[in-house]
Amino acid sequence: MNRTTVGGPELGGGRGAGGVLVLVDPSGAGNSPVAELLARELNPSVHLRTDDFLRVIRTGLVPPHLPEAGRQNATALAAAAQAAFAYATRGYQVIVECPGAPATLDAFRRESRTTGAALHYVVLTTAAPATPHELDTTPLTPETAAKSVLTALTTRTHLLGW
Repeated sequence: MNRTTVGGPELGGGRGAGGVLVLVDPSGAGNSPVAELLARELNPSVHLRTDDFLRVIRTGLVPPHLPEAGRQNATALAAAAQAAFAYATRGYQVIVECPGAPATLDAFRRESRTTGAALHYVVLTTAAPATPHELDTTPLTPETAAKSVLTALTTRTHLLGW
């Protein structure tokens, strides 16, 4: 039986449902420690890194920042989204760590619609937030940033798709 932290936040919205949180750190605001802290607080949890889906390419890897890497990057992102929602549909709380903003969140939105699992999106930044999905981590430690994200999850502040 899948259970979540008693009295704690749940990405899926209740009753032991799983969900996915895409956590982005485009400016080096510290998503690795924040993602790890979030994964420790959610139960059961999975912590995926989109970079790992590029690292498994054995031949033909194109540096992801180059324009010709578009197909490769889209494929890796789609694989990450499919893996994340496979876990979520089985009751896991999934943190997907992205070092940069995904070129498109369409793969994650599509999987959210297909599976019915919730999708949340948070961008850690070191500037004043420009969107409701951004969190300025300049004055925060990784621990307080993780607590801020967990609090926001309970109010569905960063919900993108259901």
